[in-house]
Amino acid sequence: MNWRSWSVSAHLPNLRSLLPMTGSAPAPDAADDDGSAEPMLPPIDENAETTRDPMEMVASTFMEELRTGKRPSVDDFASRFPQQAEEIRDLLPMLIALEDVKAKHELDSVKQPLPQQLEIEQLGEYKILREIGRGGMGVVFEALYEKINRRVAVKLLPWRFPSRSRWRKQFLREAQLAARLKHPHIVTVYNYGEDNGRCYYAMQLVEGVGLDRLIQRLRQGRGIVAVDEIHKEFRQHGQGCDALMPTSGLSNRILKRGAWHQFGKIAAQIASAIRYAHRQGTLHRDIKPANIMLDTRGALWITDFGLAMAKEHALTGQEVVAGTLRYMSPEQFEGQFDERSDIYSFGVTLYELCTLVPAFSTSTRFQLVKGIKAGERRRPKEIVPTIPADFDEIIMRCMAVNPNERYQQISDVLEDLTRFLGGQPLRDAKETFWSRLWKPW
Repeated sequence: MNWRSWSVSAHLPNLRSLLPMTGSAPAPDAADDDGSAEPMLPPIDENAETTRDPMEMVASTFMEELRTGKRPSVDDFASRFPQQAEEIRDLLPMLIALEDVKAKHELDSVKQPLPQQLEIEQLGEYKILREIGRGGMGVVFEALYEKINRRVAVKLLPWRFPSRSRWRKQFLREAQLAARLKHPHIVTVYNYGEDNGRCYYAMQLVEGVGLDRLIQRLRQGRGIVAVDEIHKEFRQHGQGCDALMPTSGLSNRILKRGAWHQFGKIAAQIASAIRYAHRQGTLHRDIKPANIMLDTRGALWITDFGLAMAKEHALTGQEVVAGTLRYMSPEQFEGQFDERSDIYSFGVTLYELCTLVPAFSTSTRFQLVKGIKAGERRRPKEIVPTIPADFDEIIMRCMAVNPNERYQQISDVLEDLTRFLGGQPLRDAKETFWSRLWKPW
């Protein structure tokens, strides 16, 4: 079979699904594919009359990998299936181009501003009460699950996408990864659903504020935040940054600027949650203050696993650069990511909590990336001299430019945080690295 005799329309009936649809936003499909399992290509029996066209099977496998973010190589497929190599080199680049057109169309739709207020009263079995947050991949509502009278948070993907859309698959993947994590400091996901072509999932409602808002408040005035203020901010969300303002009578439970022991406890809670996620085989990939919440009991919660991925996929080096730029590790710009990258982002978050200023502050994206790669940041203790030396050292070890010079596992960070809180000296960084390197099998 040669390229001239091979019919795209005859052998790839689903090719039409690659083409962008018209309209301001993608429309929903009637059916969806789970896409969670890696497609397996069965042996090709070219002598059997009922066998699908070999090239159709190759193209289908290629598209499944492409749509799940694996970025397959045309040359790799040509090597894997040498009998179809010529056709592969002719067809697959065209499929990539068509997929890029579709992705651009979806991205243009996502860039369209959402209405200031979404008129949604019900999503599946959840009665929508109010909007409590917006992010890059969704809108979060406070809702009521009326069957058991439980208040929950519902995250909605507000655009309607085709069933094979990478946005839809990413949103489902976020729900699936988060749902399998059961930890006291990770927001619990209850279930996933679709309503009128829009995807959503229900999760635990945390009455609190993001760490980014807490940092903002600590910069102001006396640098004190009380539990009463956190609760008030949650109830008044959407009224602007001034909603978190000092109340007339502060409760006894407060967090104040320079409370290093309290900050150490906050860091330990976050590290504990990251350690659990890593042990479950999940990398967060977007650790930052906005994705960490402080509730009215003083507990920390990690949320938003929208960029999370299984650790085995991180080892392929085929994932696109993801994460919030200011908190990304240097190796992420080279397409590298592992547990130590989450540790780096954790260190940048802790840096900002302790100093109340960004670790890297530049006016352009180019300068920011350059500064991150070069490690152009001051030690926290140079900015705030009262930071304990050991706490300063923990942050700097997390933020080492070379991954081999960082803590190698988040459990190492947690151990040193425990030592700091207990007044014990930290472990020696070099000894820890080499002892782990030469650890017997």
